[in-house]
Amino acid sequence: MSDDAALPPVNAGPEPDRSALPPGRAFSAEQPSTAPGFFSALGNPWRWQMVKMLADGRALTATDVAGVLKRDFDGVSKHLRILRRAGVVRSRRGADRRLELFFIPQANRPEPGILEWGMVRLDLHPR
Repeated sequence: MSDDAALPPVNAGPEPDRSALPPGRAFSAEQPSTAPGFFSALGNPWRWQMVKMLADGRALTATDVAGVLKRDFDGVSKHLRILRRAGVVRSRRGADRRLELFFIPQANRPEPGILEWGMVRLDLHPR
């Protein structure tokens, strides 16, 4: 995926305290309800590509992801919501309230190329 190199990494920054958010600002911290739901979310090839795009800590909008994957916005948005509901990614509102930024928190990225959620540790290094 050479197209994703064109997108600069974005530091998602520290996760905000929900009580400190101004009115109207949303923060999603959904956690996986079940291991099967978590793995099911990762089982789709398009969602797997999205996880790999977000693995370096960048925060991307559905529009950014759709552009890199050359897919329609609605489909990408749906897949990102599924990943969020499963606890694979989190989201926060961008500077423009219409934009939702999806990211994998630092706590789930203990080192470059490694993703960890307690029940699973993924090594994204090529073999």
